[in-house]
Amino acid sequence: MVPIHENYQDYRPPRYARPTIARLLLALPQHYLLGLQSVVLTYAAAIGRGKTHRIQGGKYLRNSCLGYYHHKWKGEPAWIEIVVDNIVAGILRPGVPNFVMYIPILRNYAFADVLFHEVDHHLDHTIAAPAPGGEAAAESWNGRLMASYLLKRYSYLRHWWLTLLSLTFFQILYLFWRQK
Repeated sequence: MVPIHENYQDYRPPRYARPTIARLLLALPQHYLLGLQSVVLTYAAAIGRGKTHRIQGGKYLRNSCLGYYHHKWKGEPAWIEIVVDNIVAGILRPGVPNFVMYIPILRNYAFADVLFHEVDHHLDHTIAAPAPGGEAAAESWNGRLMASYLLKRYSYLRHWWLTLLSLTFFQILYLFWRQK
């Protein structure tokens, strides 16, 4: 498994951050993580100032991003940086109760979306991508990894989704038939 390091100084992370990332990494096929040195959990103040390079036509403040993929460079292996406080702040917007982050599926989804996106950049650099490089490639991988994780981790929900989908389908058919 890829080692997880924490880089916090003035920030006290939520106690669920590291175990959630560890669980998500274990859920990924290990050959997807080959060449990845580590995952570093950090906070926005440690990122520093400045803007990112151009991403999909815009530049963003570095310390407002949710994560970074640092590709292999000058003999140093690739690694991922996850900005925990920005992820938590993205979920706990004004008006959203704090207990939301204690609902496992919501918490896992928030962290998985960021981690898998950064792993997708790694896959784009190592395996290749089903879409053109960059953000489009990461998004195409992200959908696959997220669906795979959610179906594995929450397989019991699959039956609820199928039931809901079939009921909705039959309701639409009924309404269509009734209009004739």
